[in-house]
Amino acid sequence: MMKKILKYSAYGLGGLIALVLLLVTIVALTFNPNDYKQKVIDLVQEKKQRTLKLEGDIKLAFWPKIGADLGKISLSEHKNSKEFASVTSVKVSLSLLPLLKKELIVDTVYIDGAQANIVKYKDGTTNFDDLLSKEDEESQDIKFDVDGVKVTNSAVSYTDESSGANYAISKFNLTSGHIALAEPVDLATDFTINANQPEVAAEAKLKGNFLVDPATKHFVAKGLDAQIKGILFGGKDVNISATGDIDAKPDTREFLVDTLKLVASGEFSGAKLSLDLNAPKLIAQKDEVSSKNVTVSLSQDKAGDTFKANLVLADIKGSPKALQSSGITGEIAGVQGKRTINGKFSSPFTGNLESLIFDVPKLAGNLDIKDPSLPNGAMQGRFDLSLHTDVKNELVNSKFNLNIDETKLNGDMAVASFKKPSIKFNLNADKLNLNKLIVKSSQPAAKTSDSKPADLSALKALLLDGKLNVDSILYDKYQISGLNVNIKADGEKLALTGLNVKLDDSRIKGSIGISHFAKPLYTFDIDIDQLDVDKYVSTSNAPANNKASDKPLDLSALKALNADGSLRIGHLKYGKTNASNIRIDLKADGQKLNLSPLAAKVDDSQINASVGIARFSDPIYSFNVNIDKLDADKYITKSNAPAAKSTGDTPIDLSALKKLNASGDAKIGWLKLANVTTQNVNIGLNADRGVVTVSPFAANLYQGSMSGLLKVDARATPSITFKQNMKSVSIGPLMVDAINNNMLEGKGTVNIDVTTSGNSVGALKKALAGNASLGLADGALKGVDIAGSIRELKSKVNLLGAKDNVGADSRKKTDFSELTASFAIKNGVAHNEDLAMKAPILRLEKGDSRGDIDIGNESINYLAKPTIVKSLKGQGGADLDALAGIAIPVKITGTFSNPKYGMDFAAVGTALAKSNLLDKVGGDKGTAVKALIGGGDKVDAISGLLGKKKPAEAAPAGGSAQPAAPAEKPKSAQDQVKDKAAEKLKDVFKF
Repeated sequence: MMKKILKYSAYGLGGLIALVLLLVTIVALTFNPNDYKQKVIDLVQEKKQRTLKLEGDIKLAFWPKIGADLGKISLSEHKNSKEFASVTSVKVSLSLLPLLKKELIVDTVYIDGAQANIVKYKDGTTNFDDLLSKEDEESQDIKFDVDGVKVTNSAVSYTDESSGANYAISKFNLTSGHIALAEPVDLATDFTINANQPEVAAEAKLKGNFLVDPATKHFVAKGLDAQIKGILFGGKDVNISATGDIDAKPDTREFLVDTLKLVASGEFSGAKLSLDLNAPKLIAQKDEVSSKNVTVSLSQDKAGDTFKANLVLADIKGSPKALQSSGITGEIAGVQGKRTINGKFSSPFTGNLESLIFDVPKLAGNLDIKDPSLPNGAMQGRFDLSLHTDVKNELVNSKFNLNIDETKLNGDMAVASFKKPSIKFNLNADKLNLNKLIVKSSQPAAKTSDSKPADLSALKALLLDGKLNVDSILYDKYQISGLNVNIKADGEKLALTGLNVKLDDSRIKGSIGISHFAKPLYTFDIDIDQLDVDKYVSTSNAPANNKASDKPLDLSALKALNADGSLRIGHLKYGKTNASNIRIDLKADGQKLNLSPLAAKVDDSQINASVGIARFSDPIYSFNVNIDKLDADKYITKSNAPAAKSTGDTPIDLSALKKLNASGDAKIGWLKLANVTTQNVNIGLNADRGVVTVSPFAANLYQGSMSGLLKVDARATPSITFKQNMKSVSIGPLMVDAINNNMLEGKGTVNIDVTTSGNSVGALKKALAGNASLGLADGALKGVDIAGSIRELKSKVNLLGAKDNVGADSRKKTDFSELTASFAIKNGVAHNEDLAMKAPILRLEKGDSRGDIDIGNESINYLAKPTIVKSLKGQGGADLDALAGIAIPVKITGTFSNPKYGMDFAAVGTALAKSNLLDKVGGDKGTAVKALIGGGDKVDAISGLLGKKKPAEAAPAGGSAQPAAPAEKPKSAQDQVKDKAAEKLKDVFKF
């Protein structure tokens, strides 16, 4: 690429200089060149459709040299006003008479501020094509002689629109000595270079005496001193320097190298690398080849782990057809944690410079590894390598063997073509124990937040075709066996085909591919017969951080994923969950990830779904799920430890909803959740930054159906809206399954429309507001048998006392043919005044009952007054017509978990007194009872009712006074009424 930059830069600058020379020639023939500026500008516009700008005066000299000192010059793009090239100042002069002999003799040329922007368009053309001559005439040789060139503060840029590559040289300075064809030239230059493919940001310096003679293909660099430092080759702080003398004639295989030294260092992926090469003397002539020892040293240091290697190519002697060295020798040493590695190797070396064939027939070595973690604290190994290289035909063949402890590895490799190597290989191993070969780093893995796809453009130059066969691989606690895979790369795609391997108990087959290397696309087609996930999921003992964040989950790493593939798993086990016939098709393009289809048989559930994720930095989820049946209770973890007593004031954390952005629907044929079974479940979900709406929220359940919506707003104080309509639902089984309570049975409708808000469960209950209604038919109120209780009245001793509250008895029930009620809910209390019920012996009309259900405190305070109807005859065998029309107060109190029922029989007595007793008691006593019940004189009424006369106000005159008998303590008015009423009730019930 540097060659292209220099070539195109030369084109651009050369074209500009040619125009300048043309300009100098034209204006030199005039007396006042500034008068002709416009003509020159018009000529360039006419011939090249480019705009030429000439700023400042043109100064000319005519004899004995033609010269010009120009001001700022700029040239536009073709048919465009955008600047293509410019120069701040140019000063040039040349001898006139040598031109007649086709000799160009130029004094030092001064160029300051030269700028050029080279562009290669997508169709392969460039923005300077129109400046190049289209004529096919052969150019005539012109001898030239330039005293020197001095360029300051100049720059050139190159852009390739097809690849997006940008290259730029800036701050370019150059000073040269005398320049003539086929003669050495002193040269010193420095510049800054920047590029994006690959990333380069470096400063370079070059100095020396150079000869470049294309005609004889003779190249010389004397006193070479070159340096470049910056970001290079994927590393940072890279510093490369080269010094020495080189004289090369490649066509005749003649080389002279003297004191060549190359030093390089830099940091690559956190590792500091350094390379040092020394070639003191190398002579290759027609009949003699000789050299002194060539040494190469390499070192690496990464987080305290070090590696060093030293290579020596001993003295070479012989002829170009047959040269040989006493050998190649080397040493390696490494430290990784507590492990140390030391090794030595050597091999003879032969070659033929004329045919460019070189051989390393047997490079053999040994390794000594020491590590306290190894079984015996150490292990040894041996390796050998043979290498044959044919440079002219661009071929390399090698074979190798490696034996370390129980690991045995062997193979062969062939390389064809050096410009774009094509590599064929076979690699075989009977056993690889990576636990012994690889030292686990104590350093934590570096975390990266880079969401850009990995640039694998280097793979474009890779041509591979080979096979890998490994009988057994041990790594950590995992065992891989029978690994077979074909690996092929053609510059467009890297493919692993015929993959067949067993990982522990899992057999894996399929293929994997990588293409579009600049922005890699991963493809795969994988089959796994069985997979036990529990083996590969680690359980951390570290305490979990339960503090929730309201920031969305950042999946930006998925921006780097471009994938298209399919995964199939025959059987999967995870905890107590078993899945089979799993299929997942994945597509990701860096903008969106889709899993469709996602199908599996999980326990007894067949799941078919599609899932999508977009906007990875703030994810938006979409889904469509179909499940034939699902027992969700299987997957809800139940703790055996006793639950901590909740005060209801424990805060609820809905912050997770603030980061949820999702939409989709789920359909479930049969669902069991919290012991409640439903069918044909249809749920639609929409979540947007803290507002979650579930609609539709519908299903069939317990012989009926339900539909409604649920809305949760978690942006501030959580608020909830819940609407639900249930039709033809059997309440009894629903209550038994849902809350393990069978206090009510029947079939009918339930409507709920409530809202609430709060930061805790208790607060949500106490803030409930809205309406609810209930309509049931052919049911029963369980726990109390009002009819049975009335039948037992005869056996009660204290008829007029209130019956003590008793707990609900599930064996008792009060049947009804119809029951309706509506509730007004405010501040967590549901108030009812319109409970209505029709039963065989009872009627409860609207307005006869009232009470509250305190949801926040989970308590009941309700009074119902069912009225007895004339329907007992023939049903219970008892004739209770006398009670017809009598209201039986039933008091329901207590808590949801322990309700209490009580009936007030004293009120029954009072009612009887009002109805039957007055009809049976006549005369004065009837009047007294009416006065007692009404607003008359209570004392007179009681006296009349008991048959006592009103005491005289005074004794008769003249009567003798008798001793007064002890007076009986008078009963209270209430006790007297009770006694009399009791007597009458005895007559009614025949006690």
